[in-house]
Amino acid sequence: MPAPDLTPATDGDLARSLTVLRGDDAVPGRATPWRDVEAVFLVPPAARAAADPVRHLLDEPELHFAPGLRRGTLAVLPRVDALTRAVLSWEWSVEAADFSVHSLGGDELDDDDRRALETWLRGTVRLLTLFSGWIDAAVDRLLDDVVEGRDVSTPPPLPSPGGSGDASTRGTGAAPTPLRVHAPLGTRVVAPVASAAHPRVDVELHDPSDPGWESFVDAATRAPLGYRRTLEHEGLAVAFTYFVADDVDDVTPADLVHWHDQHIQRQMLADDARQAYVHLLAGLEPPSSIRYA
Repeated sequence: MPAPDLTPATDGDLARSLTVLRGDDAVPGRATPWRDVEAVFLVPPAARAAADPVRHLLDEPELHFAPGLRRGTLAVLPRVDALTRAVLSWEWSVEAADFSVHSLGGDELDDDDRRALETWLRGTVRLLTLFSGWIDAAVDRLLDDVVEGRDVSTPPPLPSPGGSGDASTRGTGAAPTPLRVHAPLGTRVVAPVASAAHPRVDVELHDPSDPGWESFVDAATRAPLGYRRTLEHEGLAVAFTYFVADDVDDVTPADLVHWHDQHIQRQMLADDARQAYVHLLAGLEPPSSIRYA
């Protein structure tokens, strides 16, 4: 199979398309300046003490929550320098989750420690499942705040088991007031430029069945601004071509490259924010891997 033609276009189209080799498409090479941002999350008071029974086993722990429509896992690496992992895994229902401990080397846990970790993980996964929609809402709110130029997020209301809304004001009884917990993060998502023709641009799949085509859409008007096509050779991505959409005269291929970089930066920030919130709901501090401040 011949290699794809990476020539950008004819002379008349040079201002409307750009092909970038995969090796030259690294985001850090075009990265924007660093921003310190702060996520504010609402946490049930009881959750802050949830990890107390296992805190003596933890040293900069990493907690990873991977819910799925059919299968899911909740895993903890208790210590930064240990080769031990405790895992809850389930199909369909977290109540039927299996617990296991995997260890390499001499980091075996005794029976009491295993039981304590299992009890903590089972309680944590129930809470994370109950509040999964609000984890998504909090991450979305943080992204919106950061993209709009705010360095401190405003959290959405925290639910209670009785329904949606602000847990501190709903119901016949007085619900515990949620705690506002601050998590320092960092990002290269840029603040908006007031004079920009398109202050916020979303990147979406042009065709869900073809991940090699992406569309650039003005977030306010939903007007298409351009496209990004992945060029492959023998099943491997070798380059990316950026096209300005027809009838769009205020966008350049360089704008499309920048907007795609920002799309990736927003995804990275969302992952970090989600990780921080999961830790807080489990009774932990935000993980050291994302504590930039």
